[in-house]
Amino acid sequence: MKRIITVIAAAAIMLSLCGCGENNESGGNASDASVASSQAVKMSLADASEKVNNEVSFPSETAEFTERRLKNMGIEAERMEAFAGRFCNDAVNQEEYLFITAKTDDDVQYIKEKLEARLQSIYNVIKNYTPEQAAIIEKATVDVNGKTVSLVISANADKIKEIFKAAL
Repeated sequence: MKRIITVIAAAAIMLSLCGCGENNESGGNASDASVASSQAVKMSLADASEKVNNEVSFPSETAEFTERRLKNMGIEAERMEAFAGRFCNDAVNQEEYLFITAKTDDDVQYIKEKLEARLQSIYNVIKNYTPEQAAIIEKATVDVNGKTVSLVISANADKIKEIFKAAL
């Protein structure tokens, strides 16, 4: 009896493994294409960010945006295909750029709203402290290009946008 149960269990395991393998192969091409597309977006955003860092000067030292920082802004990783950006990490200069490629059209709108809220929040905090920074923030906009949403707060905003536009 033990041998029969063992053989049946082994056969069931083999069948389930074979079934899983077939599903992965049939869906593999679409998944592989999606992963390749996602990696290409990440590379172009990363390349553009590196070019910005090399060609644009910021008033203070900058740090890269991380998934954790974006989550603190209310933007979940599940809604993003890729992102790139930097921000001045001192308390005085508010210059930053952030480009996020969303996964769906709904995510585009969601991310746009979160970045607009960030822009307004930064402006509300800084407007009474440093008029020069407030003037830069007043000129900033949240832009949408396909599924990529961007926020650029910088005296060099036009140059930064130009670099990313070429990458996208």
